[in-house]
Amino acid sequence: MRIPMVLLIPILLASCRAPSLAQSASATNTKILFIQGFPLANDPVRIKVMDGATELKSDGRALSNRLAWETTFNAGDDWITDLSFVVKNVSAKKITCIIIFSVLGETPFWQDESQSKIPLLGFIQNRLGQRPEHARYASGRALPPNTDPPFDLAPGEELTMSMESPNDYSEFKAHIERDRPISKVTAIDGGIVTVFFDDSTRWISINHSYSRPAEQPGEWTKISYEEWAGKQKTSE
Repeated sequence: MRIPMVLLIPILLASCRAPSLAQSASATNTKILFIQGFPLANDPVRIKVMDGATELKSDGRALSNRLAWETTFNAGDDWITDLSFVVKNVSAKKITCIIIFSVLGETPFWQDESQSKIPLLGFIQNRLGQRPEHARYASGRALPPNTDPPFDLAPGEELTMSMESPNDYSEFKAHIERDRPISKVTAIDGGIVTVFFDDSTRWISINHSYSRPAEQPGEWTKISYEEWAGKQKTSE
């Protein structure tokens, strides 16, 4: 189910301005994917980024943030349908919901930090499982009700998850092509991953943060990894 863009874009723009990179998409078959917030050692998931059966990895350009990388590759106009994440649960908790959120552009807009307005074409997202009741609120507004079937990913298990819901792609493409051909979508700032667990806690990849529900619906209290994992923090 697609979450309203107005509720998610401010989160992305507030925390996702990336370091300047050096390459732009010039050919119509050249696509650029930027991935940031890649999991740390203590993070509860491991992720591989796939283009069909091919794993995508960094082009090797130097980045000030070693957890962010960019890759350039050739693909057709409907390249979005081939992009997926392989997500493995490496925590001791059961995962009950995964959301992947990405934004799209004609060019790699994240390379130019001087832009006062980021030229976005739209966004894509996919979700497996149901948001916990507490997570069904954002900015004081209720999100659409859960209609997807329940889901769980046990410790040690992995799955492949499309970056865009296959059920939503036709609608997304028609929306884009009201103004421009789909071939204009050549750059994705991709893969903000939000994970919910069976104890109602949450992890977000962009800042590697753990949180638990606060008193008000839709609000969260940040917690340490040790608190999330139920471990005694070692004194320094």
